[in-house]
Amino acid sequence: MAGAVPGAAAPMADPLLTVTPQMATGAKRREEPLRGCGQKDGAFSDPQQSLQEALSMLDSDDWELKKKALFNIPHLAESHPGVLLGRLREICLAATSEVTNLRSKVSCSAIVTLGELFAILKKDMDSEADEVAAVLLPMVWNSPEFIQKAACQSLGMMVENVTPARAITVLMDRGVKSRYVQVRKCAAELLLSLMEKMGVTKLAGTPRAERLPHVAGTLAQDCHKDTRHYGQEMVKMLLNNQKFKKLLEQSLSPHDLEDILTRIKKKEMENQKGECPSVEEPVKKRNDSPKKPQTPLPSIKRVKSAPGGRLLHRPKAQVTLPATVEGRESLQKLYHLLEAKGFQTRMEGVALLLDLCKSSPQLISTNIVQVFDYFVLRINDTHKKVKQQALEVLAEMIGLLEDALTPVMTRLMEGITKNLNSKDPGVHAAAVKALDKSIAYLGKAEPWHGLSSPVSLSIPHKRALSALKSEQKYISLVDEVSLMKELSHQWSQLGGEALLDVMERITVLVEWVYARSPEVVQRYALPVLWSCLENKALPVRSANICAVVTKLACALCEVMGTQLIKCAESKPPHVQENLSSLLGW
Repeated sequence: MAGAVPGAAAPMADPLLTVTPQMATGAKRREEPLRGCGQKDGAFSDPQQSLQEALSMLDSDDWELKKKALFNIPHLAESHPGVLLGRLREICLAATSEVTNLRSKVSCSAIVTLGELFAILKKDMDSEADEVAAVLLPMVWNSPEFIQKAACQSLGMMVENVTPARAITVLMDRGVKSRYVQVRKCAAELLLSLMEKMGVTKLAGTPRAERLPHVAGTLAQDCHKDTRHYGQEMVKMLLNNQKFKKLLEQSLSPHDLEDILTRIKKKEMENQKGECPSVEEPVKKRNDSPKKPQTPLPSIKRVKSAPGGRLLHRPKAQVTLPATVEGRESLQKLYHLLEAKGFQTRMEGVALLLDLCKSSPQLISTNIVQVFDYFVLRINDTHKKVKQQALEVLAEMIGLLEDALTPVMTRLMEGITKNLNSKDPGVHAAAVKALDKSIAYLGKAEPWHGLSSPVSLSIPHKRALSALKSEQKYISLVDEVSLMKELSHQWSQLGGEALLDVMERITVLVEWVYARSPEVVQRYALPVLWSCLENKALPVRSANICAVVTKLACALCEVMGTQLIKCAESKPPHVQENLSSLLGW
């Protein structure tokens, strides 16, 4: 490992959380029965029709058809990658929805399929890495052993094949922050392997470099010994670079940093004395030389290569560098300004981004993922002036870039909602405006149709629901399901007026998402209503809270009908009384 002290021992890698060749072989064996029911390579005479049939089979209730579809999709990706790239978001949503299937064979097939898509499409999967990781990481701790192995393997394939900066961002955002020990351990191990592969010098030039020291310090103090080891190895790497060394001193308190360094020194002394680490089995020592290529994570056996060992050629999508020298220079200048130390310089970078969106929208759209790796940091900037300007510019950019923002919308929603809690009125107003613009962006595709309900509402509540529909006439076809999940997740972490802001947006999404995926509404929107009705006092002081909760209850009643009553029967009596009072039953 780059920067590692010779002789440092690595902890025993949990067999459930480590990507090994045996895993790949096991995953292949689990998929062998599928070979009899899927089409073979080259058998897709009409790839468009074959893809549509696969998506239709995934929507069926027959689990064997689902397995067949999940088997055919990677073969389509090998032979006709261009067909999949045009509908990549839809395909990934369909596959990730099967990861949590109650039938373990379907769940495992979906996980393996996602890993194969990363191995085949490589950097074209950058835009889907965040959402896929969010689904795979929970499977590391809450699943049978063979599904845990498949999930770890697919996560390893993601880290190996997407852009390194994208993989680092996903692991830091989705993995190391998890409350589950196994997830943090898996994410820490993958992050360390990626850091070793890149080297500390190259890491210093990535857009998320300023976050790495804090993440490494947090992992180095984790409650799990192996996760602590991975974090301590990261710290040792970062200490070999002056930029990271300063960031470590800024990110961690003197006491915490001293404690981490003491633990590292103590472990090194124990290893030099020949004491064995507290692990179950030995593992291979990590590569100490930064110049030697790191052994790549194993590829999935079903992924075939073209002659000469190269994967089959595929057209690029989304993540490509600009063709002109002027474009590259403009982007480099933008990145330099956005990560500058002075807040005024960072504000110049935000202004430059808006100018580029107006003068060269294609340049920004083509490099949208990389650009927003830098820009999202400014949405959460420590300086309120930079933060406010970034949110205001974002609201304007949404109208300029439109569909090009699809790969980064979920990350943007997270950054926007966090600013709804700001006590600064300018920042809060800018966040609300950006949130509304985002909802409007997601609202151009299809009108919001009303659904009939056997439950009769009182006239005032019907008028309230009608008024809500008139305020938000459209809901989009792009990513409402993911948006509802993100808003529901953020709602549980908010307080004050931000609670109401997010709850109103969840209400807007209820009807369309229910028509497409009822279980998502029941899993993410309904708990928000129960939380409001169960608590005698919410962490917000506002006269509007009753009206906002009533709108949510009316929207859920409109789509769920009597099912809402059945769901309420399992709740305490006071919750049922509150619901009846809101709906006028």
